[in-house]
Amino acid sequence: MQQESIQEKRVQHVAVVRLSALGDVCHAMAVVQAIIKSNPSVQVTWVTSPLEANLVRLLEGVRVVVYDKKSGLSGLLALRALLRDQTFDVLLHLQWSLRASLVSRMITAKRRIGFALSHSREKQHWFVNEYAPEPKGEHVLDSFLSIASVLGVTSPVLPCELALPDVGFHLPERYVVINPSASKAERNWTIEGYQAVIDCLLLKGICPVITGGPSTEEAAFARTIIADRPDQVINLVGKTPLAMMMSVLKGASLVVSPDTGPAHMATLVGTPVIGLYAHSNPKRTGPYRDLDKVVSVYEVLVVKEYQKPVSELPWSTRVHDPKAMQHISIDQVLAALEAVI
Repeated sequence: MQQESIQEKRVQHVAVVRLSALGDVCHAMAVVQAIIKSNPSVQVTWVTSPLEANLVRLLEGVRVVVYDKKSGLSGLLALRALLRDQTFDVLLHLQWSLRASLVSRMITAKRRIGFALSHSREKQHWFVNEYAPEPKGEHVLDSFLSIASVLGVTSPVLPCELALPDVGFHLPERYVVINPSASKAERNWTIEGYQAVIDCLLLKGICPVITGGPSTEEAAFARTIIADRPDQVINLVGKTPLAMMMSVLKGASLVVSPDTGPAHMATLVGTPVIGLYAHSNPKRTGPYRDLDKVVSVYEVLVVKEYQKPVSELPWSTRVHDPKAMQHISIDQVLAALEAVI
């Protein structure tokens, strides 16, 4: 049915604009693969940022065009020159930032589809000529689906079929990934909490594997967590490019992570996730297939900060308490771990 819908509209060339961030790009990848599977003849061109391009390239059948925000106006003009000779049937504007909107104007498209007005920000509606219907769910991925529904797509492809590289080194047959660092330090859980998770895994004979990016802060945080257990824990922080990290996540039995890219990367490859949430609503930004496994104090803290229940607040409301993650107890996380393992 989805295939007929696309063909009826004669949509053969689709442009996608989603520059960042890693988690949201993962959500978009699940939707874009659904578009491709609904009609394999559709040609998709995706404009994204340099880091995120390393993930998008894992999708077969997608032409990846990189725009670096550091290139400024010259980068925008170069993008326009690159795509000057092509007119797309549809442009899916999947990011409500002014920068992404400016990027979208470098692309010629007959239909320019953006979020429903209820989910639009930063004047995105100025840059589109068609609005998506209201999303059917609260999650960010549901808002992407609402845009893709114009092409007849109503559900994502999860897990995705990706061209993953070999890990290139030995990992134990059974291991659990702990990805302790979020993009902002205030979203990290406690050192004592992560150490308790490591101890629990070791008692069960399961190898803990620590992952993370190459920054000095993430490396130092990982070393502090591992402490006197270096021979019992595999430390991969800063050692796996994104594509290889995706392979590591795919081989894991479970991933424990705060609200950050690798949690959603794990969802993309079908690995269950225990998400640790305090600052953002997990129903909106949690691991899409594992919302039942989330350990969250968001609902309590948002009432404390705004004196209103979640149901009466805007969908993007955040908790600003810098110590919010400390409200997640070790017992809560260990109970979730026991339930999953």
